[in-house]
Amino acid sequence: MFFFNRKTSLHTDFSAIGVDMHSHLIPGVDDGAQDVEESIELINGLRELGYTHLFTTPHTLEDFHPNTKESLQNGHALLEGHIPAGINLNLSSEYYLDEAFLVQLDANALMPLPGNRLLFEFSQIVRPNNLEEVIFDLTVRGYQPVLAHPERYLFFHKQFDYFKRIKDMGVELQVNALSLTEHYGKGVNAVAEKLIEKDMIDFIGTDIHHAKHLEVLKRVPGKKHFARLLDSGLLKNQSLI
Repeated sequence: MFFFNRKTSLHTDFSAIGVDMHSHLIPGVDDGAQDVEESIELINGLRELGYTHLFTTPHTLEDFHPNTKESLQNGHALLEGHIPAGINLNLSSEYYLDEAFLVQLDANALMPLPGNRLLFEFSQIVRPNNLEEVIFDLTVRGYQPVLAHPERYLFFHKQFDYFKRIKDMGVELQVNALSLTEHYGKGVNAVAEKLIEKDMIDFIGTDIHHAKHLEVLKRVPGKKHFARLLDSGLLKNQSLI
């Protein structure tokens, strides 16, 4: 539901988006939901926030969450028969750019989002030396790279023009809904808002890990930058269904 005033639309939930493309809902595979009960709690919470389609993206990260296509599919299977009515749950992953990722890439063992979109991340402290090389390689192989939560990479905060550089290379940018609050800090919030003001955001995702995130997400639809993002007409979340 949403209402209009002279300047912008005011939203009360996420139903105008309807599609979440970044979450951690598979039980026991990463730092998100730890069991089926918690998974269903989070899914129900997202449904109450107005979502109908969920593309869950558990971490694939060699040092901490060394998932494979098979391990994630096995975790997803645990939710069969438990998905609440009115929710469509699909599986992908948030890929960390490490050696294991390159191995899975070469083995054609990745699970992209629709449109062959590949959600990826890397260290929030140090930019990978081969970042542009990997981006180029992904596009040559037919993937559409989507950078998860660009506002959270601290080294980009003083190199804002680099966002334009990677956009020019064809990378789509996904902002975290949580970043429209000060959940990650004022600096991350400020960069998220600036990316929206510069019309650089292609997707918004919850990046939900646990029930505490649900409480923060409830505050997001009332934020002016959330309204601005939706009113921009640039969001591609609906293109995934």
